[in-house]
Amino acid sequence: MSALAIALAVYAMVMQGDRVSVVLMASVVIVVAASSLLLVSRALRQLQQQQRATRRAARFAERHYFKVLRRIVAAVEAREEYTRGRSRRIGLLARQIGRQMNLDNQRCSLLALAAQVHDIGLLAVPDRVLQKPSTLGGDEFASIKRHSELSYRILQPLTFLSDILSAVRHHHERMNGTGYPSNLRGQEICLEARVLAVADAYDSMTHDRPHRRAVTSLRAMEELRRCCPAGFDEDVVLALETVLHMPRLQACRAPQLSAPKAARLPHTSHSNL
Repeated sequence: MSALAIALAVYAMVMQGDRVSVVLMASVVIVVAASSLLLVSRALRQLQQQQRATRRAARFAERHYFKVLRRIVAAVEAREEYTRGRSRRIGLLARQIGRQMNLDNQRCSLLALAAQVHDIGLLAVPDRVLQKPSTLGGDEFASIKRHSELSYRILQPLTFLSDILSAVRHHHERMNGTGYPSNLRGQEICLEARVLAVADAYDSMTHDRPHRRAVTSLRAMEELRRCCPAGFDEDVVLALETVLHMPRLQACRAPQLSAPKAARLPHTSHSNL
């Protein structure tokens, strides 16, 4: 506004033919304009610094939130022998499968982090359901099915995981569209969700659960292969075989008696939670 007022004064002097005054006023205009630009530049720098500080604070808050969630998951898992360390194992396995499938390092790291808290929604499921030693009833299985959507909502504030959260939400989808929560099928399911589904199922089968004993790695892989391509992504299962050095395990097992065929897992079982 000051520069505008001075400019109007200069214009009036020009109209009156006062050359000296015009030069002086023009100098004043230049000084005022330069001062204004310096003030604006300083204000912009301060604003940028504040924005950077805000982003740093937001990142710190997100990381702290994630660490709290991870500690909650670890504490809950530690209550039972069969769940102790489960999320950490699934995270490691998901990262290894992702690398085998040529996901970049950043994507693999995010997948591993998401896998460590992907089942946090199970905190809303009563222990009597999670620890039931027999097949789940309809209402019980319905309460289980809500956990992936709840996990997604709990993790949604974490913007650094935003590109990978779909894997948390859809890791119980199945390739033939019979999974949950959205009945996605085939390539509609993101690759990270397909990886997490296989890692999750493998870890569940190879560790004791309240309703059944653990099976060997070979038996677990037989079951995963049996569920391809209807349930699991065949390429992901093959990647897991490579990660586990399955041909070497099979060669070691060859001299032994062949194991009985793996039993079909009931649809309403909580075997892969």
